[in-house]
Amino acid sequence: MFNVNFRWITASLVLSIGCTAERSPPEPPVPPLAPGVDPEPVRAPVPSNSSTPPLVSAAIPETVPENDWRHYYDSTERIALRTAEGKVSRAGTVLRIQLLNGRTALFKEDTTAGLKFAVPRYNGYMKTIRSHSIHIIQYEGAGAYLVVDDSTGDSTIVFGEPVASPDGKRFVLTSMAGEAGYNSGMIEVWRMVGRKPEKEFHLNTESGPWEPSDPVWRDSVTIDFIRNTHERPGDPYVETPGRLTRTGTTWMLSDSMPHKSQ
Repeated sequence: MFNVNFRWITASLVLSIGCTAERSPPEPPVPPLAPGVDPEPVRAPVPSNSSTPPLVSAAIPETVPENDWRHYYDSTERIALRTAEGKVSRAGTVLRIQLLNGRTALFKEDTTAGLKFAVPRYNGYMKTIRSHSIHIIQYEGAGAYLVVDDSTGDSTIVFGEPVASPDGKRFVLTSMAGEAGYNSGMIEVWRMVGRKPEKEFHLNTESGPWEPSDPVWRDSVTIDFIRNTHERPGDPYVETPGRLTRTGTTWMLSDSMPHKSQ
């Protein structure tokens, strides 16, 4: 059984999971806990060879009030669990994934204020790349995501929601820095090398005139996304379409010079 400890998710994530992203979001203040919520102590991860029976995706009870910061994430997770093919369930603060090799991966919450704060919520099963997506809610900002192999439990951290290609060879993610600058501004494409994701393309948009969001695969080599622009901070974003296309070994924006794969 994998017991995945998220106390280190922001402070030492590069060493613990082998992060390949450019940088992690900076430290945020902890969202308030609901009255009477006592964060569960988290132990260091201890791999085990023990097997457990298949899990059933049980619904999460509606116990969190609507004004609690966790209500939205819990509601979203309940929907995402429907994609898990019966392999994922939650028991209180512990998310459990039954791996195809017979082992179980556990992902525990840590609501300690500061860099230790990390709350995992299931984000969905990406069938074409045979991986689970887990949203790691952090202190502030959009948080991080884990791409978890459905057989081995091997995890790769990325700083945007992964969207798998229809042919199962890649996934794309976008991130907006936003007004506070807690996140990275970028668009990335990762390719699957065997069962391991490797970054293929990265474009930093923080100093550019637009920020990307909402990527959609039109086919295995074409990604549409939204370009978000505004004249000054605080103004609403103006949304215009963007496109990223792969030709040979090159990813190219529709209205720019080619960007070679990294």
